[in-house]
Amino acid sequence: MYLPMQIVDEKKIAQADSLFRVGLEHRVQNFTNLTWEQRLRLIGYDVLQVGLKVIVAVAIIIVGRWLVRRLGRGLDYAFDRWKIDPALHTFIRTVSKTLLYFMLFYLVIAWLGINTSLFVAMFAAAGLAIGMAMSGMFQNVAGGVMVLILKPFRCGDWIELQGQAGKVMDIGLFTTVLRTADNRTVMLPNGGVYTSIVTNHTRARTRRVEWPVSLNHNSDFEAAKKVIMELLAAEKKIHPNPAPEVVLNQITSDSIDLLVHAWVATADYWDVYFGINAAIYKSLTDKGFDMGTLTAIKVSKDED
Repeated sequence: MYLPMQIVDEKKIAQADSLFRVGLEHRVQNFTNLTWEQRLRLIGYDVLQVGLKVIVAVAIIIVGRWLVRRLGRGLDYAFDRWKIDPALHTFIRTVSKTLLYFMLFYLVIAWLGINTSLFVAMFAAAGLAIGMAMSGMFQNVAGGVMVLILKPFRCGDWIELQGQAGKVMDIGLFTTVLRTADNRTVMLPNGGVYTSIVTNHTRARTRRVEWPVSLNHNSDFEAAKKVIMELLAAEKKIHPNPAPEVVLNQITSDSIDLLVHAWVATADYWDVYFGINAAIYKSLTDKGFDMGTLTAIKVSKDED
């Protein structure tokens, strides 16, 4: 069963086919009516015209490739001067060269007189199909580009991200690679990285270390404070400004809870934490203080 639209389309196709045949027959008849000398002149003119177009097209390709290479070198120089991340540098350079070569190809086929609308439609259809099939991959690329531009973290930083904690080993266009404390490699897709909350533990130059200390109700707070302050003063890695502090954090039914905090360089954070942790326990127990549990670290704050 034919629909009205199908009938109209078939009529148009039949008319176009008929016109093409009439035109072709007319051209053949005109060519056969010419003398051999006229035919040779006509063929020679067509060959010369096509040859000149091909020569100009080759020249366009040579000059175009030279310009693309020059632009690539210019981008390399500019990115090195601006200290653009190498991964972002490579991505922008590749995309730029691909677009320029596509423009060069379009210019050449247009110069040769080839119908460019067909090629544009083919590229558009291919781009749409590829885009739909690889939408997740393009999302990761977009996330990678934003991470490289905004730089919420850099290679070498220790971060927490999407339930994972580790040292940033590589930031690519598709994934971010972490190395955990137990030497596991974790690869995170950049699409989720860009939209997630990131905790960067090493971006700031200094960090505050905190030690919660629990003592028996019968303990002398001031005496315990003096012992701890002496330990902090003896540690050279602890910054004098802001000064270390020992405060009475809270009083519970089981204990009095002290909070000790001091500022250190980010690189010294864990050495100071574990060293002072052990020193507090040893010094207070040696001096007869009845301690509760010296718990793990609970709070840390960064200073820009």
